[in-house]
Amino acid sequence: MFVADGLKADPDNKGWVLGWGVVRGSPWHLVGVYATKDVAETKAADLGFGYDAVYGSHRVGSDDFVTGNRFLE
Repeated sequence: MFVADGLKADPDNKGWVLGWGVVRGSPWHLVGVYATKDVAETKAADLGFGYDAVYGSHRVGSDDFVTGNRFLE
């Protein structure tokens, strides 16, 4: 799985970073975590139906990725 270098640490969760995840909800698949919305949206579009680019927090070394109201811009 791809994780961009230099992602900002999540101040609320030690060992997690903030970024743009490319995910499929069911079955769960975290493709990667990207530094920019544009790159994540391009990757999601390339993968096709069911994949989305969403901003959230990723636990480094896992496929854990969370998003929600806290991450709304």
